[in-house]
Amino acid sequence: MNKSLIIIFSVSTILLLGAVISFGVGVNQAGSGLDVEDNAIFVGEQGTVEIEAYSSYSVYVNSDYSCSETTVSIYDEEWEYFWEDCDPLMNQPGWNMIGYFSPDVCCQLNVDANHEIAIMDDMVFLREGAGSIIISGGLCCLGIIGVIVGIIVLVISKPNEAQMHRVDEAQIPPVAVKTDHIQEQPEWWSDEK
Repeated sequence: MNKSLIIIFSVSTILLLGAVISFGVGVNQAGSGLDVEDNAIFVGEQGTVEIEAYSSYSVYVNSDYSCSETTVSIYDEEWEYFWEDCDPLMNQPGWNMIGYFSPDVCCQLNVDANHEIAIMDDMVFLREGAGSIIISGGLCCLGIIGVIVGIIVLVISKPNEAQMHRVDEAQIPPVAVKTDHIQEQPEWWSDEK
């Protein structure tokens, strides 16, 4: 087998194993849930929150309250930024997701809610497992590309095998067959007669 082929398949296998391990780590981290209060940039019912422009933030309400019985407003002098999105898949231990906002301004926004809420920067999710899952996707793609390249190299560098050629009967020279009932004639150069 070609040495370069062995290297390609080895690297591809390592990448695919890395993808599996990275995915497992990410799922384990994400499955354990986030501590919303520890990662929150704001906890309370009213106040101001410091934010960065063009970042994304998730808003959670204490799990004692449902999404439908909670009203939230995150605003500045001109705009309301909060979007309600009750996504049970994003619920965390002790907290239910009720929405998100992604402002195009920086600095401070005002917060008003009828129940205790927590606002969390979505970059926390990347640090807490989603980054490992995303990395595993990239490793998997590179591993699959390596396997495809390895197969192509295997097919292209395959040694030439003996090929069967079809020969027409007209091209085959006749074969003289010796039989017992025919008497042999001496050769013309011999002295026998």
